[in-house]
Amino acid sequence: MATKTDGAEPLHFQLAQPAVRTDRIERMLAHVQACNPGVCIERARYYTQSYRKTQAHPEIIRRAKALAHTLEHTSMYVLPGSLLLGNQASQPNQSPLFPEFTIDFLRDEILGGDPYFPPERPADKFEIREEILPELEEIIDFWNGQTHRERVYARLPKEALQAQYQVGAVNILNYTSGGDGHFAPPYAWIAERGLNYFIEQARASIAKLDPADHETRSSREFYQSVIITCEAVINWAGRYADYVEELARSEADPVRKGELLNLAAISRHVPAQPARTFHEALQLVTFIQYAIQIEDNAQGVCFGRFDQMMYPYYKRDVEAGILDRDHALELVQNFLVMFSVIERIRSWDDTEFFRGKPIFQNVVIGGIDPDSGADATNEVSYLVLDAIQNTRTVQPAHYVRWHKDAPEAFKMKIAETIRLGTGFPAVANDEAYIKAMLNRGYSYRDAADYGIIGCAEPGPAGLRGGRTGAAWYSLVKCLELALYNGKDPKSGVQLTQNPSGHDLATFESWDEVWEAFVHQALYYLELHVIMDNVIDEMYEQYIDEPFGGLMCCPETTMERGKSIKQGGAKYDFTGNQTIGLANVANSLAAIKRLVFVEKALTGEQLMHALQTNFEDVASTPPGPQIRQMCLNQPKYGNDVDDVDYIARDALALVCSELPKHRNTRYGRGPIGGFFQASTTTVSSNTPFGKAVGALPDGRLAGQPCSDGQSPFRGTDTLGPTAAVSSVSKLNLVLLSEGSLYNMKLLPQDLKA
Repeated sequence: MATKTDGAEPLHFQLAQPAVRTDRIERMLAHVQACNPGVCIERARYYTQSYRKTQAHPEIIRRAKALAHTLEHTSMYVLPGSLLLGNQASQPNQSPLFPEFTIDFLRDEILGGDPYFPPERPADKFEIREEILPELEEIIDFWNGQTHRERVYARLPKEALQAQYQVGAVNILNYTSGGDGHFAPPYAWIAERGLNYFIEQARASIAKLDPADHETRSSREFYQSVIITCEAVINWAGRYADYVEELARSEADPVRKGELLNLAAISRHVPAQPARTFHEALQLVTFIQYAIQIEDNAQGVCFGRFDQMMYPYYKRDVEAGILDRDHALELVQNFLVMFSVIERIRSWDDTEFFRGKPIFQNVVIGGIDPDSGADATNEVSYLVLDAIQNTRTVQPAHYVRWHKDAPEAFKMKIAETIRLGTGFPAVANDEAYIKAMLNRGYSYRDAADYGIIGCAEPGPAGLRGGRTGAAWYSLVKCLELALYNGKDPKSGVQLTQNPSGHDLATFESWDEVWEAFVHQALYYLELHVIMDNVIDEMYEQYIDEPFGGLMCCPETTMERGKSIKQGGAKYDFTGNQTIGLANVANSLAAIKRLVFVEKALTGEQLMHALQTNFEDVASTPPGPQIRQMCLNQPKYGNDVDDVDYIARDALALVCSELPKHRNTRYGRGPIGGFFQASTTTVSSNTPFGKAVGALPDGRLAGQPCSDGQSPFRGTDTLGPTAAVSSVSKLNLVLLSEGSLYNMKLLPQDLKA
């Protein structure tokens, strides 16, 4: 373990700060960390078995029956010493397979090793047991011709597929590979009722429907799917109760025997009935969250404002003398370890956009009370920060809502936790997010009750449907296309020319450069909208998720008799992820100064340098010299108005244009029903960079692009204050789908 020497700050501060864990948590973590990521075939097996038998049924009923069949047969395990039950696959860190979405990479990679067998990947490796391969082949054969991806691609215009596979300006792989996700169930509301409540409500709603009215058919099917899935999850909890009772019979340790019997009793009560205790509330959430993950295979199924949900149970149990802080902390840590085992295997192409383990099951703490506006920090808020410090798992992800009136002790605790270097908690600015949400039609109370869904997207638990995550959109690629009159210099594909027909070598003014950039950006933005709406149409027709959709927005879906894909949510928006903002601003600023203001270069000279990746030493000036001239230009992230305002205007273009486009739920009940922008990128700036050649900001061909709204690496040279000042000049109120700024500091930079 690293320690301080001679008063020096250790580089790996995290290693110098030992975690404080109980023996139970140590055993659980050791067990989980010893389980290598792998593939579990059970989910694919049981979904396929069910689908073979239900071909005549409505699609939403098929989905419901498939989840029920899987929960009835899937394997179960209990982590060593765990006080919570539930699993996604037959072993920890195993990824289920979802062949109804796509079989391409199952066939090409798992069976064929193209471009890698999953165990041989350069990163994000997954073990594959050879004995599952014959069964996997049979499963692939069944789904051939009837997957979500095949349906989507069959309906897309040729230009959309070219934009993805040849040009590299837009990418929707993630949403043809798995479920939608990106929502937060209102777990507090659900825990007060239990799943039997939904079964009773669904039966009562069916009884009110006129069986002779054909317009009620879809509502009847929705309510039937509610009954099937809620009963399935309750029965699964009952299976777990039977399972741990059996374990208890052979358990020699009387303490552990008592824990197992208590877990059986809890599982016979929740999630069927309302949670009565802190422990029961955690178990209810655990069962439901795992069931959604089994059904949906998606990122961003979030826990919402965890501290606000759990505090009433905590307070009541402490006052009743059945819970103390230490036991509550151990339960929260147990909870975090439980959800650290969630895995999702992606194709290698898609993996490059999601390196690591970004499942985005966000736990959100802090913020304000939506009714009073007062600080909402409570004891559970601090418990979560302690749990983060002690478990240090990659998942679940953690967000803290920050506002000026938060307690100083809480702010310091946040800083201490971030200083460990795990990347958690991420910080959301209440003032900026609430204003952005009000700008898109949220009520003040709902906006003030937001959580973070997915990477950085805001939404109130139980009210936000739609898709906070949608197509990756490379704004920097649009810029490159503008410089080449719309022709991709790598593939040669030209989907649209610039209005003037000019390129960088022939542009006559700065205004003409900007006009070309705007044209390309709007053209590919429209393709992005087309692609996302086709995805949503196919989700609605074939991959509607009855249980996840119900848990997403239970009040409005039950009232309307509509799933969220049919317009059942209170609010509904479709988001995007905008890539490469800093490169766009820096490159446009360099063109403006070098070519049109200072006239240090001609457009032709600069274009040749880009085409040769700044490597032509025989040109005049030589390529390396031109690159240095580009690198020396002002850069976004240094509080320079000229370049910062270009970034502002480029991003505002996307943010203002997207809401003009409607999604498939527009006019069907929800508030919103249109597209909105974000700057969330995950790791997509790296694969998108491979499609982009050299740029006028001095970036070389193929290098990663800038992430989020952060400055491009190495170009913010005046410190964090100047960088924050540049970011603050963006019109952040327009970023209602998520505003992401990453700042990395070495521990020694944070010495007191």
